[in-house]
Amino acid sequence: MSVFSNKVNPITGKMEWEMHDDEYDFHQEIARSSYADMLHDTERNEKYQVALESAIKTMHENGKPAHVLDIGTGTGLLAMMAARAGADSVVACEAFEPVGRCAQQIIKQNGFENHIKVVPKRSTALTVGLNCDLPHRANILVTEVFDTELIGEGAFATFSHAHKELLEKDCIVVPSSATVYAQVIESNFVSRWDNLKPLRNGAELVVDTPLDVASCPGAAAVHDIQLSQLSPELFKTILPPEPVFRFDYSGRSPVIRDRSTVQVLKAACDGTAHAVFMWWDLVMDTKGEVILSCAPFWAHPSNAKSPNDIPWRDHWMQAVYYLPKPISTKKDQELTLISSHDEFSLWFNLGVDLKLKDKDYMRPVCSCIAHATLSRTRIGQINDEQRTQKYMEAFKTLINKDSICLSVGDSCLIALAAAKLGAKLVLCVESSPLMRRILENYVQHNNLKSQVKVFDESSLDKEAFMRNISEKVNVILSEPYHMSSILPWENLHFWYQKYEMKNILSESCVTLPCKGILYGMAVEFRDLWKIRAPLKNVQGFEMKSFDELIDTSSNRVDCKWEAQPLWEYPCRALSKPTKLLELCLSSDVPEKNLNSSGSLDILGSSACNGIALWMDWALDPEANYVVSTGPAEDVKIDHQVSWDVHSRQGVYLFVEPIPQVASLSFTTVFNPKSGSMSFDFKADNLKVVQPA
Repeated sequence: MSVFSNKVNPITGKMEWEMHDDEYDFHQEIARSSYADMLHDTERNEKYQVALESAIKTMHENGKPAHVLDIGTGTGLLAMMAARAGADSVVACEAFEPVGRCAQQIIKQNGFENHIKVVPKRSTALTVGLNCDLPHRANILVTEVFDTELIGEGAFATFSHAHKELLEKDCIVVPSSATVYAQVIESNFVSRWDNLKPLRNGAELVVDTPLDVASCPGAAAVHDIQLSQLSPELFKTILPPEPVFRFDYSGRSPVIRDRSTVQVLKAACDGTAHAVFMWWDLVMDTKGEVILSCAPFWAHPSNAKSPNDIPWRDHWMQAVYYLPKPISTKKDQELTLISSHDEFSLWFNLGVDLKLKDKDYMRPVCSCIAHATLSRTRIGQINDEQRTQKYMEAFKTLINKDSICLSVGDSCLIALAAAKLGAKLVLCVESSPLMRRILENYVQHNNLKSQVKVFDESSLDKEAFMRNISEKVNVILSEPYHMSSILPWENLHFWYQKYEMKNILSESCVTLPCKGILYGMAVEFRDLWKIRAPLKNVQGFEMKSFDELIDTSSNRVDCKWEAQPLWEYPCRALSKPTKLLELCLSSDVPEKNLNSSGSLDILGSSACNGIALWMDWALDPEANYVVSTGPAEDVKIDHQVSWDVHSRQGVYLFVEPIPQVASLSFTTVFNPKSGSMSFDFKADNLKVVQPA
């Protein structure tokens, strides 16, 4: 049976019907889950195993049978660990039915089908008693219900219900407790992701930020990030890492869903506090000897010297929380750190004394709309001075008093700079009602109402829009950026909009950017490959059924490429950047497919496990001004690549690394009807290895 789904194509902007089989949704959920990534986390697996073995041993030493409950068993890994460690009974629950069925297959393949009972339910639906899901209460609970914020997956509800309904009073819980840490920092770099800065042409102010945007406390939404990839040179510590919350999962103390802690601490240096770095540790055992830390390398209990010295994980990262306003500090000044949480999220504030008010404990709420509308990545992109400067230089060669500009794209504040630099009229087209309000606010604040008009994208062919065109448009501007775009080339949306508006464009209309160039580069990812790599064997357990499930689901619903912020995921270059396809954006969208083929010459010494993909946007025909979403510095073979931090790149991952290959052949196809790109990469030639 087939089902149809209706969605907006992010490139063409048109509503499209897609036909899927009736199991599409859960195959999509399986394919994009983080199960495999989590199970590649060897440290996590080992510490769960040690803690389980200790808990079962303790129960037996106390003369009690070990009855284990595994909540959210996934592949059944923790349940099998418990059975192998000698548990007298194991009940595992899994609410996601296809994964639960897979767990049963894995458990059977590993010979534990007579030791583990899998129940296809949420833990809150489990029953206890004769002929029920659990014949009696368990005395050991093992579970992993944590996210980057620790509490965002509903850990409170899970543990509270389990202690109330499913566990004995003297039970052992794995993990036993958790501690949340906070580090207050100064960083102009990090603050770029939070506050919209004015647009400048060198030292000259061009587009100022409205007062309500500049003074907005922002949003409390977590900004999850691989903090270890943030160089310590880019921030200064105002308050060193400090434990701010402890969560007791053992049942010895009540679970508190809403609370705040207040700590008076001395500033480590003069500076300005911008944000709080947050991470957490798990205490896995009752003795406090087995600790699983999610700290970045500079704060890791192992005294790590670099990111390479600590375990990599993508399912639990670290987080940045932005303070409602910057706080100036002096060395040794007493500061008041206010840490708060509810059932699902955290937030922080900082005071200069103990005269706290109710508002100091409240979650920051965006009052200017911008923080609630724009992603952190997009805010950082708008604040990128080098990127802005390239547009300014291109505008100087293009914009004059006769320029009638049409700006197509979302949150395109740079278009206001065209008006400031002398354009006669700038027509801004926005798809988001909230972004139109923000843009109008900027227009009013910068006294541009006579030069700039803001329109809904859906009104482009309407009479109201046409009445504002007394002269034909002679400049098309785009950043390019579209809110619904995920992959780099999906920002081609403006090209399609331009095509739809041919009747209002002059014959000599100039398009900026005029070219879009798709690049690819063969790389060796240090860790990112794990998100798609087969498990094969985890802690001595065969995972063939899970690998087959993921592979089947991925082939049914996913393409082989996805978007990732590669500055967070180190890789070494194995080839030079290679042009995969060039699009002339000054011309119309073509009617037929564009095809390109060639090869990437592998010059590096490592096995290739992926291809990095990105777009360069040439703002002028001579490509004097190019905005790149790719490498931020010249690429050196066998060296780590430095990526643009305000873009997500495309990633093509190979299921297995390709060793000793001299080149990879590629085929790139652009389908203008759907706006989609497709790729095929194949090992072309093997390297000739000289005998010793």
